[in-house]
Amino acid sequence: MLEVGLKEILSAALLMIIMIDPSDKILLVTLLKEDFHLEDIKQLIVRANFIGLLLLVIFAVAGKIILQDIFHIELDALRVAGGFVLFKIGLEALEGGGMVTLKKEKNILALAAVPVATPLIAGPAAITTAITLTAEYSISVSVAATFLAILATALIMFVTLYVAENVSKTTLGVFIRIIGLFTMAIGAQMMVQGAGGILVNILLNA
Repeated sequence: MLEVGLKEILSAALLMIIMIDPSDKILLVTLLKEDFHLEDIKQLIVRANFIGLLLLVIFAVAGKIILQDIFHIELDALRVAGGFVLFKIGLEALEGGGMVTLKKEKNILALAAVPVATPLIAGPAAITTAITLTAEYSISVSVAATFLAILATALIMFVTLYVAENVSKTTLGVFIRIIGLFTMAIGAQMMVQGAGGILVNILLNA
């Protein structure tokens, strides 16, 4: 039973990592290194990932209640909306080679909540996934997977602080475009899955 649970958590964590999409965090850290000190960026990484984790855990625990009982939104509708946003983000990355736009801030920590924690970490696709994992598995699996995904994202951002100097912007742009293509595909799949679920519900209730 423990082995099955571990497989579920690891599989769910991998899905959550894909939805959080560490590639644009790599670009983010690379951009921040041009204007801020390493210690300031480290604080940003810790704070942003903590806020992102908190938001995703809230939706993992109470997302279904928030959606269905308060806003009366079905999970399939959220899949369509989240998929559309993810598709748009992937398209922008594919066309421009980047997913991150930043306003100039004197205080780097002002960027921690917005736009880094949300929507770059806890974005529509990640929130949708947190809620879906709870519905498909359990709250514990969703929370554990989210924690592992956030840990991996933070680790990737920290590693980027020390290796970004050895990676050219051209190479990084190509990498971002490739990830953007896969991001578009995941967004399209989410939209198809959500639309299919809505269609099934309509036919069953007809």
